[in-house]
Amino acid sequence: MEPAGILLIVSVFLVAALMLLTLSLMRLRGAARELEATLADQTGARDRADLLLALASAVNSSLAVEEVLNVALTHIGRLMGSVAGAMYLVRPGKAELYRESAYNLTQRARGGVRQLDEEPLRSAVAAMRPLVVKLDERSAPGLDQGGHPQHALVVPIQRSGQLMGAMELYLNAWRELTDDQVELLNGVASQAAIAIRHAQLFEAQEENALTDELTKLPNRRALAQRFLEEMQRARRHHKGMAFLMIDIDHFKLVNDSYGHLEGDAVLADLAKILIAGKRESDVCARYGGEEFGLILHETNETGAMTLAERIRAKVQGATFPGGLKVTISIGVAATEDESLFTSLIEKADQALYAAKQAGRNAVRLADMRTVSSRRE
Repeated sequence: MEPAGILLIVSVFLVAALMLLTLSLMRLRGAARELEATLADQTGARDRADLLLALASAVNSSLAVEEVLNVALTHIGRLMGSVAGAMYLVRPGKAELYRESAYNLTQRARGGVRQLDEEPLRSAVAAMRPLVVKLDERSAPGLDQGGHPQHALVVPIQRSGQLMGAMELYLNAWRELTDDQVELLNGVASQAAIAIRHAQLFEAQEENALTDELTKLPNRRALAQRFLEEMQRARRHHKGMAFLMIDIDHFKLVNDSYGHLEGDAVLADLAKILIAGKRESDVCARYGGEEFGLILHETNETGAMTLAERIRAKVQGATFPGGLKVTISIGVAATEDESLFTSLIEKADQALYAAKQAGRNAVRLADMRTVSSRRE
């Protein structure tokens, strides 16, 4: 065979070999891409499973809604690649949500309150599904690393058709959500809704345990807790405090003559007078039966006596349900001596007894010096 023929045959074989090699490389690359996609899917599925497991664990192990919401925010934020996030809860009785928790936002980031009829909430809440919404300057909060996000992935949180809150995951670029991502976000929102509901039930139970059912005032147990808190605050700021013990005069006659329902109405109305008469920072509670307690912070003897006399006069001039007229007696104890704070309730009770002995419808001030002299 001539050399030219041999060269032609060799060239054909070489071209065929190169083509086969190229096809093999393409197949290998395709297989590699499929393997990478499979691994990515497995990793994503594992991450999604880890997130939902972490949320379920948080819901079942903690009644602190902040903890659960933080878990939801940080985990889903990492999976979605958000630069920051915030969780908003519905404000009862208002068409707005307030920011309950956040991460990677500046300390005083704008947007602490969201209106339901404004973006970025309006579109997502109307659709009741996760949506990516463009932010404007008024609604974009500041980021820890500087600047403001361009978009927010808004995830409504609902339970039985009722809106309970919304997550905002902040993004620097627009993003189309896949079906898997929407499903994951809805799962997270469902767990968050359960956590919020658990927290609401727990708070309601706590409130019932610390609230007098008739007057809606704190009960004796709650008063004891607040008294300890006020003592600590007074000691921390080196301020005085006072306590008023209040009792309805001849209340047994009201119940015996007019019935317990009428007596309950008198107690409820007296509670309203006490609330209206005290300062906003003072603590009023039902101590038990027809007795009420009032904690006055940063108050001396003169201030406490002035307030007590004003309340006494207000009650004397009031007309209660059924046209009843009642009076009250008040014992007052006040001191700026931190060592005597624990004696205030006892001394106010003794002063109340003195007011009763003086003929009722009276205010009497406890002598705190007798406590001091016994301790010296």
